[in-house]
Amino acid sequence: MPAVDAGNGMGGMGRLAWMNVFRFCKALRVLGHVMVLAVLALVGLSFYAVAVETLGRGIAHGAPHIMVLDLVLLVVFSTLVFMLVWSYFAAVLTEPGSVPEDWHPFADDETATRELQRWNTGGDTLYDRADPQRPRYCRKCHNWKPERAHHCSVSGRCILKMDHYCIWVVNCVGLLNYKFFLLFIAYTWAACLLAACILMPGLVEYFRGEKKSGSTLVFLSFVIDAAFVVSLLGFLGMHLKLLSVNCTSIEMYEKQRIHPWPYNKGWRSNFDEVFGPSWWQWLLPFHTEAERQRMMDTVLAAPLIERVGAVEDV
Repeated sequence: MPAVDAGNGMGGMGRLAWMNVFRFCKALRVLGHVMVLAVLALVGLSFYAVAVETLGRGIAHGAPHIMVLDLVLLVVFSTLVFMLVWSYFAAVLTEPGSVPEDWHPFADDETATRELQRWNTGGDTLYDRADPQRPRYCRKCHNWKPERAHHCSVSGRCILKMDHYCIWVVNCVGLLNYKFFLLFIAYTWAACLLAACILMPGLVEYFRGEKKSGSTLVFLSFVIDAAFVVSLLGFLGMHLKLLSVNCTSIEMYEKQRIHPWPYNKGWRSNFDEVFGPSWWQWLLPFHTEAERQRMMDTVLAAPLIERVGAVEDV
């Protein structure tokens, strides 16, 4: 069995470990906490411009039919903002799903111990990379990892079905909070679109020179909301496409693609895997305990897939 040295034998790479730039990724956590405040500030600005400066004035001083329309719009917009904030903090505070301690892909603990000993002997040699169904081991966590798990350089652990680390939510987006992240994007896009439409008349008045109290704030809020509508549309579309084929952002950009994609079970099954089978749960950012356990069991029991010639990740 050909051996590949994991340490000093890799062309002196061990001597360059101090140059590992990924350790600086942990600084993103500090930036992320600032981003939480930025998100709340942007939401507050938009809500004030829409609810107080625009709809509030219409409800207080408008004709009866204007009052009714503005009241309906206020209820709809407030609901979107509430769901946006709920989804946001669900994505921020929910554990994305880590590999359980002492997990292994082998039939029994004895086999796992034997394989780990083989890993740690013979000059820290790795298993044969030509093995089409080799198990995956994280050299940073010192633990076996299941399919679709990847090591997050920011949080310093392996995340199940990792999609990416998002500084907006100060968290890694993975198995257990991907649904909340998608809902956050969707509700944000819908709220910004509605806000831009509501603020449009005020924008027209602003450029006509009919400046009123709060018109500058309305103009600023419209620009921000419109920018998010445009930018999030492509991002949301990309993630809906990935959702339909059961693929993550990391897997989309992997150097060696696998055809056919073994996790694609059809768009409806792929959707249910993330959002759950119950329709009443689809728009709510939470998982029942049974759903969480089902998701964990599914990803941990995923069979090894063939990686002929693929490079082992960490």
